[in-house]
Amino acid sequence: MATFKTKMVLGLVTGALLASAGVQAEIVFEDDFDDQPDWTSALYSTDSVQRATTHKIPEGWYSIRQVPTWAPSTGYPDKHEAIEILASNASKARGGKGKSFVSWRDSYNKGWNYWASESMLLKYFPEGYDQLYVEFWIRFDPNWTRSNVEGLAAATSKMFRVSSWSGDGSEYSAFSDGNIGPIALWDHKLNSYGMRVGLAFRGGPHSDNYKLAAEEIPDIGHIITSGSLGDVNANYTNSLRGMGVSGGDPQLTDRVKGGPLTGYVEHDQVFGPGDSWTKLGFFVKMNSDVGARDGEFRMWLNDEQMFVSTQIPWLRSSETRDEKAQWNLVAIGGNDFFQTYPNEDRREEWYSIDDLVIRTDIPDYVNSGANTIEVPPNPPAGFDVQ
Repeated sequence: MATFKTKMVLGLVTGALLASAGVQAEIVFEDDFDDQPDWTSALYSTDSVQRATTHKIPEGWYSIRQVPTWAPSTGYPDKHEAIEILASNASKARGGKGKSFVSWRDSYNKGWNYWASESMLLKYFPEGYDQLYVEFWIRFDPNWTRSNVEGLAAATSKMFRVSSWSGDGSEYSAFSDGNIGPIALWDHKLNSYGMRVGLAFRGGPHSDNYKLAAEEIPDIGHIITSGSLGDVNANYTNSLRGMGVSGGDPQLTDRVKGGPLTGYVEHDQVFGPGDSWTKLGFFVKMNSDVGARDGEFRMWLNDEQMFVSTQIPWLRSSETRDEKAQWNLVAIGGNDFFQTYPNEDRREEWYSIDDLVIRTDIPDYVNSGANTIEVPPNPPAGFDVQ
């Protein structure tokens, strides 16, 4: 039986009821990639956008978007395509066997704020949902750039988003003149202040009210840093006070030093050194009515709630659209602002995503305080590892 699948949610009720005690919600999609055929984003086509209706893409998914700089399809046979799902990448899969979604980001400076590579795999739910929870495991290349390089621009890779699409135009047109919104986005961001909690919130419906100003989200307005856009650029310590379960402080483990994260934090302290895996979870809930400040966003790191807002007006009044958006797009991967290395190095780095689950409720285990961290087993006693 294939492990990538979409399930019908029978007797689906409102988001409020789904979240209440005693009501069983369900998984609506999951993929561990093991049963996917071998595939790369340029295996059958070099088109930037490829859809299941017109192209051969991973089974069960709606579309992909891929833009490589260094890749065989762009004339560099010793490099990699933007997305790979391959049996030969078993060492990059969770557990060291099977397959996973592997994204390659390319360092390239075009002389301006150029996002040099892109890798998105997108799932579309035409019916839409009032709320969605998404979790997956992520691992980074042992050669991933783990520290900021002084004097150079910060490196940012967009790795996950959940949003609403009107069904018109392109599912990748996410600007204020497009057909997408609301949007909740997470990116891996590293700058001179260390690892950042990179989040972006955009309003709706469907590109109207695209900007979400700090004053419109009272409980997180103090850490929105981009004026009217709704971008969060916070640290993993002081900025997150009070965002744990029941208003407590998140108990995030320092995976290098042990104990809780404190002070200046770098990549390995959050995501672990070497071949470590990290579990991420995200939850979005639409506001109850147009303009109501009761929409939600939550984020978990290794099953520990680390970020929460319950006052987001995802949908506001629209002069041009008489519609109520629902969450219907989930995407892993994204584009990369990465200019750390000289162009002649043709530097590329990978990250791997595995065991993705999308469901209509928050599972109990993410609020258990377990702080699940996957640690590779020690070798058996009495054996030499070579």
